Amino acid sequence: MSAELDVDQEDNAVAARAVALRISSPDGVASGVELGTGPITVGRAAPDHAPDVALGPDPQRWVGRLHCTLDFADGMWSVTDNASVNGTLLRHGGTAEHLRGRKRLQHGDQLLILGDMTAGGEPLYWELTFLDPHTTRPAPFGSPPAVRHTGPCLRYDWVEARAYRRDGGAETPIAGLRPQGHQLLRYMAGRSTQGEAVACDHAELITALWGAREEWASHRAYTRGDIAGVVRAARRCIEVEPSDPKILETVTGIGYRLNVAPPNLGGQP
Repeated sequence: MSAELDVDQEDNAVAARAVALRISSPDGVASGVELGTGPITVGRAAPDHAPDVALGPDPQRWVGRLHCTLDFADGMWSVTDNASVNGTLLRHGGTAEHLRGRKRLQHGDQLLILGDMTAGGEPLYWELTFLDPHTTRPAPFGSPPAVRHTGPCLRYDWVEARAYRRDGGAETPIAGLRPQGHQLLRYMAGRSTQGEAVACDHAELITALWGAREEWASHRAYTRGDIAGVVRAARRCIEVEPSDPKILETVTGIGYRLNVAPPNLGGQP
């Protein structure tokens, strides 16, 4: 489906009208992949899984095993995020958006996939640049309609990888989130398409944070207690009163619910 492409040979590939991805890792290592006819899977390699484009090493599992897929149909390439935990950003021109559903790709578009985070909470991305200079077509970038939302809620900025507490029209940046807190909020916020509250059960969140059971170390098992610890730490950052949560609520006996801010409200990303 794909073939390794030396970065130094990229210009030759483009001249031959090859469609390719130019890949830059979070630490700046460059590589490239020539695309065939698709579909092309992008993700994290595992003992029983080898995506066409493997992003790694990734010991913290920021990248999903089947993170996103590029496919070719009707003369155009498109990309779909496969419900990945940390999501995919699509940068087109000077703007970036959280990828939802299937989007057509245009020459120069970049896919941004979170690969690491600094100790200070700064996101470090894999950058996958789509190269197809001989077939450029406009890509639709529609915005979902605004949804009325009352009460405290959380807005997650997918471009900056930052969370904000919104209450009564005021918005406050959230500081001090640990990496697993970010993963929890990114996963839950990513399940909301129109600003609706998102409820996830314990098993779903355990898989989101620590992967499938077969990926766990032989001496380790994750339980509701592990999720509760991540939730408590996140609440200390996002809630005004962590003992009386309004944003990340407990659904007794089931899991947790996150109250999410409507998208693009007030001109926010």
